[in-house]
Amino acid sequence: MSDSRNLPLRTLDVLEALCGYAATGATNADLAHAAHTTPADISRITKLLIGKGWARKSEDTGRFYPTAQFTRLTFRVLADFERAENRLRDLKHGMATA
Repeated sequence: MSDSRNLPLRTLDVLEALCGYAATGATNADLAHAAHTTPADISRITKLLIGKGWARKSEDTGRFYPTAQFTRLTFRVLADFERAENRLRDLKHGMATA
């Protein structure tokens, strides 16, 4: 399970699992189980995610949470769709008034 060639995929699996614990936080064991990897991999991966600013570890409980920086990516996706919708609306309007 610790094949370094799969680290990017395991990291994405952990990030996906972490999003399911946004309210309660996840332990190493929670993430290892959800991502089908080892607790040692979780330690490495959560360090990467914390370094990127996409996860944080509670000093009180030791649980991991996704950060606002990561969750804001959702709003970036929605904003891009809104821009696309606006361009399409403008094109439709231009066709109707031409």
